[in-house]
Amino acid sequence: MKRFLLSLLLLAATPAAAQLSGNVEYNLWRVQQGDTITIFSDKAYIRQSPSPQAPVMDSLVAGNTVIAAKLTETELTLRGMTTPWWQVRYKAGGKQKEGYLWLGLAALGQYKKDSVQLMYGIEKVIPGATKEDDPKYVVVMKALGASRHLLDKKELIVTGGQFAISAEGKLLGNMGLDKLTAILRLCFSGEACGIPTDYYYYGWTGTKFLPLPQKSNMFDAGAISHDEVLLFPKEPGGQAGKIIKVTKDEEFGEDGEKVVKTTTNREVFIWDGNSAKAVKK
Repeated sequence: MKRFLLSLLLLAATPAAAQLSGNVEYNLWRVQQGDTITIFSDKAYIRQSPSPQAPVMDSLVAGNTVIAAKLTETELTLRGMTTPWWQVRYKAGGKQKEGYLWLGLAALGQYKKDSVQLMYGIEKVIPGATKEDDPKYVVVMKALGASRHLLDKKELIVTGGQFAISAEGKLLGNMGLDKLTAILRLCFSGEACGIPTDYYYYGWTGTKFLPLPQKSNMFDAGAISHDEVLLFPKEPGGQAGKIIKVTKDEEFGEDGEKVVKTTTNREVFIWDGNSAKAVKK
């Protein structure tokens, strides 16, 4: 597992010039004034001004929270992603303080399950091989115990750029799968016809993440549609000990409305409490 490199030395690196309006990554956090921001990096420095060279006021760890006070027009490009600095309010040493946090150190989403804090964020952005190629997002999920110690983390690669303009997470129940206490579902989507919406599912046992089958949906107006549905044991049509994926593809006629061809497919995954294995046809 790659280490999550967020140190003072990295933050002291010279940022590349960029314009706020031209960076997709900025939109993924969707932070508004007054929102609670959860620290995602192993260590995050709060600085006296929005600059990686500014003096450090405090050092926060993953799971700590701050309040978004004011968005600045200053950006920093680090690990391939460009995000702004926020003026934030927080409590340290029993005192209320204000400082500046680079948004790239924050979680995209965080959820509480019993005494465990589950969160996900972007570790880095890998640029495309050419200017026409979309970048890749290295997304990491973390589980922190009551004392904010790391219980587990998992990494996945997501196609970025126009394919992941928005990100959303949701904590589900175990959906009838044995030995799971919850399921974390991550969603990354674009905002144009023909761009898929991808869903990533990870089961949570209470101590570790377990990968589950994924699904993807896509609609190209007047041309084709692709729809994947996962049926878990507790859902209508679900079966005990199984995850069923139903895929439906449709093609539209020249009028762009009438469906002229429909294809369906059904995949079955057997859940053994540790992994979901596809049944061979």
